[in-house]
Amino acid sequence: MEKQLVTIYFDGSPLSCDPSKSILDNLLDNNVKATFSCKKGTCLTCVLRTSHDVPKKSQDALKPALIEQGYFLSCQTMPIEGMEILPSEQNDLFIKTTVKEIKQLSGHVAQIFLTPSENFNYRPGQFLNIKNPDGEVRSYSIASTKVQANDTLEIHVKKHQFGKVSNWLGDEVKINDEVEISGPNGDCFYINDQPEQPLLLIGTGTGLAPLLGIMRQALSQNHTGDIKLYHGAVEDDGLYLTDELKKLSDKYSNVEIHLGTLKQSDNKDIVCGSINDIALANHAELKGWKIYLCGDPQMVQTTKQKAFLSGANLADIFSDPFEMKTPVTLD
Repeated sequence: MEKQLVTIYFDGSPLSCDPSKSILDNLLDNNVKATFSCKKGTCLTCVLRTSHDVPKKSQDALKPALIEQGYFLSCQTMPIEGMEILPSEQNDLFIKTTVKEIKQLSGHVAQIFLTPSENFNYRPGQFLNIKNPDGEVRSYSIASTKVQANDTLEIHVKKHQFGKVSNWLGDEVKINDEVEISGPNGDCFYINDQPEQPLLLIGTGTGLAPLLGIMRQALSQNHTGDIKLYHGAVEDDGLYLTDELKKLSDKYSNVEIHLGTLKQSDNKDIVCGSINDIALANHAELKGWKIYLCGDPQMVQTTKQKAFLSGANLADIFSDPFEMKTPVTLD
């Protein structure tokens, strides 16, 4: 039986669409240039506008001001006959920041500090989106706290073979350049509701960025419970800011840092193995813990399931998987 198509209007032009696919996938099938990254409703880069009703899940993560203007996630919405859709207005989504400082770290990771042109009200551990001159958008977690950095945003950027935005940031962006950002987004951040509750933070690669922001925020608010941070990579040069992590563990008696690599290290302080397996082996009973998982999506999903089976409450597990268009090794 021939599949029944529906017609929508994108920026005034009619498009024949498969109603079983998302609007985003239909746009791509029709060779319409569309901004996207994860296709799972996480990164919030595929927003479009419409005056038609859309599913609640396509707007839940958006700010009220954007919902009021008809914005929705095109990856979470199916086309309806006669639906009229408009591209997003970049002025509604993006603000300008100035690059204040760039520090090159190990493993091709750069620590980049941005000063927003207007108030950017975020919580450490959330993420922002950055757009390069070609219109490509990528999400980066916020490592800074307002206590620590005032109005400066800190992100960690690792160059990848397919990283159009990351490679642009790593190779071309210089001090005093302007960079456009949107956000903040995400619910992976510290809440000071139970300062005595133990925290378990597990991350791979630049998944350290949100964990560092969360830990800094918790310490600035006098968190008294244990804070156990596990950072993993493929090999030694994928680990970074190790001196700062050591200083935090030396300064605060409730902070404990664990480093791990998949390849054997000559450093006796670095354990060989998958960092999530190491963390779960050290904490077999997780009832009462608050858990933050950041980095490789497969690691995050697997560890979330295992943490739940180890007694953690699902409401106490926060995750920030790094979703990308093209699979890469997150080391």
